Amino acid sequence: MTDNGGFTLNGVAISDYGITMRHGPDQPILPGTKDRAVSVLGRTGDYWIDSELGVRIFSLPCFFDRCADAAALDALVRTFAKALTDSYGRPKTLKLVFDDDADKYYLVRYSGQIPFDRKWAGVSDFTLELISDDPFAYETDEEYDYSTITTSGGAMTVTSIGTVATPATICIKNVGAAEIDGFTIKIEQEI
Repeated sequence: MTDNGGFTLNGVAISDYGITMRHGPDQPILPGTKDRAVSVLGRTGDYWIDSELGVRIFSLPCFFDRCADAAALDALVRTFAKALTDSYGRPKTLKLVFDDDADKYYLVRYSGQIPFDRKWAGVSDFTLELISDDPFAYETDEEYDYSTITTSGGAMTVTSIGTVATPATICIKNVGAAEIDGFTIKIEQEI
């Protein structure tokens, strides 16, 4: 995969659809928030209760190129539209990976509409609107730590360098004849 500032959807480069991303997407650092607050009669302002991150919206400025004529452009448009929807014509969940950040992905779906400017048969501009209901980026490769402890009092340390609370699965397998008992799982968090 070349780092041309493009992206892939479900592992297929946009260039395979005859599309080029005009420039990198202008994305906010964080998505908008969903704020919960209450208004009290006779009091100025609100009482803030809580906030959560909202959906992340990707507005990707693109254009179709390498089209010999209008019929070739129409074929590319239909092929790309099919990639965004399932067999019932509903938007499907896709894995979005940007070329310049290839070790992270977002789960997105098509949202809104895609009007495009048919300047001439060879080039047509459009903005692809994708929405990620889960606004976080995920690692493309899951990491596993394995350790074999064969003595009493043995220990294993697992360190997470992520910035978001992430569920962990801890699996203890006994391959010996002795019973496993009296073990402790301790979670420490640096502040």
